[in-house]
Amino acid sequence: MLGLIRKYWGKYRAIKLERAEEIIRGLKIRYHTFRILLINNDRALKILNEIDLRLKRKNRFWQDLGNETDELIGISYELVDGLNRLSDNKYIQLYKLHKMLSESIRKELPEISRKSGEGPYCLFLDEIMQDTKKMVGGKAASLSDLRNISIPVPNGFVITVRACQEFLRANDLEKPVRQRLRKLEVDEHFLRELEEIVREIREMILSGKLTIELENAFRSAYIKLVGPQNESISVRSSAGVEDQAAHSFAGQFKTVLNVTSFESLIEAFKEVLASNFNARSIIYRFHAGLPLTDFDMAVLCQIIIKARTGGVLFTVNPAARESERMLVSAVAGLGSLAVGGEVPADLYHPPRSEKETDIPAEIVEKAFKEVCSPGGGVHREEVPPEERFKPLLSGEEIHRLADLGLIIESFAGKPQDIEWALTEEGMIYILQSRPFKLCLKRSGAAETAQGEILFQGGVASSSGRSIGKTKIIHSSKDLEGLESGPVIAVLDQSLVEAARIMHYFSGIVVDKGNPADHLSNVAREYGIPMLTRTGKATRILENDQWVVLDADRSTILKAPQEALNGLQETKASIPSLEISEEEVLFDPPQLQHLRELIVRLNLTDAYGPAFSKWECRSLHDLIRYVHEMAVMTMFEAGDEVMEEAEKFIHRLDGQINFHFLIIDMGGGLTPGRHNMKINPEEILSIPLLALWKGATTPGLRWNVPPPAPILSGLFGRSLTDGRSLRPAGNCNYALIAKDYLNLNARLEFHFTMIDTVCGWNPKDNYIRFRFKGGGTSQVQRERRAKFIAEVLEVQDFFTDRRGDLVTGTIMEMLQSSVEERLVMLGRLLGFSRLMDAMMHDDESPQLLARAFLDENYTLEGINPKQNQSKTAQE
Repeated sequence: MLGLIRKYWGKYRAIKLERAEEIIRGLKIRYHTFRILLINNDRALKILNEIDLRLKRKNRFWQDLGNETDELIGISYELVDGLNRLSDNKYIQLYKLHKMLSESIRKELPEISRKSGEGPYCLFLDEIMQDTKKMVGGKAASLSDLRNISIPVPNGFVITVRACQEFLRANDLEKPVRQRLRKLEVDEHFLRELEEIVREIREMILSGKLTIELENAFRSAYIKLVGPQNESISVRSSAGVEDQAAHSFAGQFKTVLNVTSFESLIEAFKEVLASNFNARSIIYRFHAGLPLTDFDMAVLCQIIIKARTGGVLFTVNPAARESERMLVSAVAGLGSLAVGGEVPADLYHPPRSEKETDIPAEIVEKAFKEVCSPGGGVHREEVPPEERFKPLLSGEEIHRLADLGLIIESFAGKPQDIEWALTEEGMIYILQSRPFKLCLKRSGAAETAQGEILFQGGVASSSGRSIGKTKIIHSSKDLEGLESGPVIAVLDQSLVEAARIMHYFSGIVVDKGNPADHLSNVAREYGIPMLTRTGKATRILENDQWVVLDADRSTILKAPQEALNGLQETKASIPSLEISEEEVLFDPPQLQHLRELIVRLNLTDAYGPAFSKWECRSLHDLIRYVHEMAVMTMFEAGDEVMEEAEKFIHRLDGQINFHFLIIDMGGGLTPGRHNMKINPEEILSIPLLALWKGATTPGLRWNVPPPAPILSGLFGRSLTDGRSLRPAGNCNYALIAKDYLNLNARLEFHFTMIDTVCGWNPKDNYIRFRFKGGGTSQVQRERRAKFIAEVLEVQDFFTDRRGDLVTGTIMEMLQSSVEERLVMLGRLLGFSRLMDAMMHDDESPQLLARAFLDENYTLEGINPKQNQSKTAQE
């Protein structure tokens, strides 16, 4: 009989062991499915952001939109499939929803993709981004950069390189022009035929006609620029090789001033385009070793400044480079005469540093000036006799002009040749800025142009150089209420929320980010210089400090202090890159529908009643819903296996009142056979070790009993509360791996969940934390939740507090930074245990948060008020 019992007992144990092994295998598969789902979710959000930025662009330049959308559809299907594998097909309806969204999106894509073409025909200066600079030429790209840092540059648009090439192609001019230019390239005696060749090319271009598409694009941009006042414009060249340090092409191309009608614009456009092939520019290219057949001309159209005086500013005097002075030339009327050197100009020599009352000047006689003609074009007028020997600039105007010059030089990092104009009202406008060659010694002006180094280090996430005022940002609260104008955001970590207001920044510096994180991707898309992994820039730099960010050289420089007033006076709001209602009205219906189907987020409140699969109306909704449900599914993953898989379950043996069971998903414990109880020395899981280190900090409240006067109330409310996420009595457990921890715990009277990845790749790292409940009144529980939220915000978590529920999220951080915050969470769990019973007034959350952050875990010197009658009443 005993043998029979042993036989059946052995079979029972074998079946139980086999069942336990099967459960653990299933749990491990679920864990790995979850990790793959997280990776796919990260990929989906990055692609979604790229699509969102493309659809927001006013220039409608949507290369690769179809490929990106197809990839997003594929990844979102994998997310739906992963969630169903995690949940045993609990969300099978999502397959049908995904199919409906995909079919609707693919129906709209062909028409949108066809309209996107190879790029826009016209781009306004405020629309130019990093990857469209090649389409607008050097001059326009430079002016666009200056407008972005609030330098006063007249508004304008660019007829792009593509539009110019399309004009040549539509008039069958591309081939004959190339044939004639190639002949010059191989003929040593090309000068004998040059005049005849350029005359033929010019005549062909001037007789060309616009296609309907080009005419419509030009007209639309022109009407938008000149506005109801029908303002006059200038039409100038902006070739791809123009205004560069090596080749300025100064004076080689045509400029048409005071264009007053659309018909005049078309003629001016053709004149400027033809000047790309004039004798001067061809000889310039030939001697510079540049190809003659490059069709890289763009045409810049700007509001013309009807100047009282204009001229040129050299930020370093080219004739006396060690003098520490600038050189300003000025002529009466439009500055075109100063650029051409046709008339004598007043010369001023302002200092580069300190202000002077008496600025050295050479005042000449002004016989005539060039001004705008009422019907278009320009003409010359005599200067009245009484004004001929008067200085054209006052001391204050010279200083303002010099300040702007220093700002532009600091932004560029090189001495600049700047064209400017001054109106009758005293407004200064910058018409052009380009570097000029100047052999400088290492001291003096050369060092001043480079600037004083404030910080050096880090990695360039997005190349470029920018100027602005620093704003130190430690949490999402610091992102609120940013001033308009050039802002260099200096962040402790790569806050995902910052991507939503990227258009406020002229540059970004991040201590703990990485070049592959979400914020870096968005910065590259916007063309905003960004320096990451700086380590301590938030501690070295000061708030409201004017700096120059040189991302390519991993350097932050001090902006010239004497120039700050000039920038502040000219500060303007950086144009938003968001789509305005007016622009949306002119979008094709297909584009509006596509935006709604892909990027619009309707599920904004993860804790609200409308967060449902039935409310998913876009791929963004679907991605958000799947991620949230996947996290919740993993939070619940361990409950079902605790009773049947005890052989594979371990308990951490510690000296504190914080007990939970451990399930190793792989690599979380030292290899070998383990007993039910394990020691901290046997743990290899990086996040669990960090959490345990914090939880075992001396002085925490693990063994503090509940306050005696309200003990019955605590137990009465808590033990009978079966409505919470994890009712009392459910076991606490942790799923662990080498770099993963998923902790679900009911600590006396509240519920805590921690889900984290803490590994070598910062892009994959995150912490998700939830805390809910308590044993006291709702008011006291909410006060404790407020205390926890305040602590999390100081530690750079994005927090959300709803009643007594607190959620905190932190993402894309270095492993060491994640470990630091897990240590903090371990301490927070012990410190906040039963603390809702101490929350007697509205000051308690701040008082106790300050104690925790000061590491005063024993509350030495703190005596929270014991107002029991007030507590009972609440």
